[in-house]
Amino acid sequence: MPNEKELLEEVKFLKEEIKKIKPKKYGLLWETKDEDVVLQCKEELPVLIEDDKKEIKTDKSKPVNILIEGDNYHALSVLNYTHQGKIDVVYIDPPYNTGAKDWKYNNHFVDNLDTYRHSKWISMMNSRIRLAKKLLQNTGIFICAVDHYELFNLGLLCDEIFGEENRLGVITVVHKPEGRQFANFFSPSNEFMLVYAKNKNLAKFQDVVLSEGKLEEFNEEDEKGKFKLQNFIRLTDGKYSLRKNKPAGFYPIYVSSDLMKFSLEKKANYEEALPITNKGIERVWKTFGDTFMEKVEDGVIVAKRENGKLVLYEKLRPSQVLTTHWIDKKYHGYHYGTKLLEEILGEKVFDFPKSLYLLIDILKITTNEKAIILDFFAGSGTTGHAVLELNKADGGNRQVILCTNNENKIAENVCYPRMKKVIDGYSSNKGLGGNLKYYKTDFVDAEPTDINKKKLVDKSTEMLCLKDDCFNEIKRTKTYSIFTNNWGKNLGIIYDDAGIAPFKKEVEKINKKFIVYVFSLDESAREEEFEDIKKLVELKPIPAVILNVYKRIFK
Repeated sequence: MPNEKELLEEVKFLKEEIKKIKPKKYGLLWETKDEDVVLQCKEELPVLIEDDKKEIKTDKSKPVNILIEGDNYHALSVLNYTHQGKIDVVYIDPPYNTGAKDWKYNNHFVDNLDTYRHSKWISMMNSRIRLAKKLLQNTGIFICAVDHYELFNLGLLCDEIFGEENRLGVITVVHKPEGRQFANFFSPSNEFMLVYAKNKNLAKFQDVVLSEGKLEEFNEEDEKGKFKLQNFIRLTDGKYSLRKNKPAGFYPIYVSSDLMKFSLEKKANYEEALPITNKGIERVWKTFGDTFMEKVEDGVIVAKRENGKLVLYEKLRPSQVLTTHWIDKKYHGYHYGTKLLEEILGEKVFDFPKSLYLLIDILKITTNEKAIILDFFAGSGTTGHAVLELNKADGGNRQVILCTNNENKIAENVCYPRMKKVIDGYSSNKGLGGNLKYYKTDFVDAEPTDINKKKLVDKSTEMLCLKDDCFNEIKRTKTYSIFTNNWGKNLGIIYDDAGIAPFKKEVEKINKKFIVYVFSLDESAREEEFEDIKKLVELKPIPAVILNVYKRIFK
């Protein structure tokens, strides 16, 4: 007969099973089974160890980009401590689950005979996307490349995680116009990008500069830059461009004799303008009256007299709202993905990399010049390359964090060499410049003993430097370390009690404010020890600040 402890364990197990089978009225359902990498975090806590031989430094004024080698679930767990709420854009290109044994679940390749392959793929994506969402700022944007095999499943999953109301679009990308060979019915020539906001009301796209050919159309200029004039009458063929179908859009606008002032009310010495074409067709204005007056306030309405008739125009700037159908040749995967990577590395080492220009364009509209971009399926490093290209083009300081496993040496022999060559230069291509640090995931026993807490502290240096963006080592001893960055931030790490006194002397000597992580077996930051320099230090207890995050995500 089971004892009390065994019965409690069975009750706990049954409660978990009931949660899993609780009826769901709408949404995505799949067979759930925790991955080994997820279960591992119950026993071992992930940390980062730097491979300093792979560090790249070319420009102190630029941010430090990060490459993490290891399972992306473990990398995302670490980033939930270092970067929670800091990431501007997450872009990922996960394995497409075609059944071609191109990805593993619990160390086994998944093929098309595996009846649970869709459940395994969704389970794998679910755990990672949920961790990634925590990393996004409230203004953040999530982008996921996918093909038809998992488009619908992924869409339902992302609707569940981000909310359908935060879906910004499903972009079709024509990457192989000739289609795939050996298709039985339709030959796929496109794939997709699902784009979600963490909060649609706060998300913002950047202006998109049009191509040089289109830019020539903007041949007038004012204090705000180039523009072209477009008739304010709605001249499209749709039925709602006509007065009879949209009567509220047909209203008089009154213009002063000098053509500089506008009103919706009749005034002396003001002339009436109506949306009637030269052929006498009654159309509508592009906006209703209240919006028209907002445009007047913005200075984008222009009145002209042409052939004796009053004509209203709107100033259009050289930017556009992108459609969801991307067909430009520069998005073709073979020429601007496969062949480009082959040119960089000198041989073909990776199948199906994304077009560099696809990444440049999607990041151009979703990031500002100081954005932090995360790709946790980094593969061949196209996202990192795109970020460096964007920084070079506009002088930006975007930072990229790349995470990839080392399956078939992809981290060491593909992703890292690509980043190094793009930064330093290759063939006849001048280097783009930049900095990079290379980390590998490592582990500490999760059992909360004093010994394990000390081990976690001893292995926390890289995580703390990454969290506070301080990589310039000033002093490093067995008992304490001091780091700084190029923007005036100072970081101190105290590994045990013996480091407190010498660290305080260094702080007094430097006489600048520090963020200080202090070893403590509880959650106190040893404030009494720093009373005499309290104005110079912001104290945080380690490993408690790390363990508290891990408790939340591994519960």
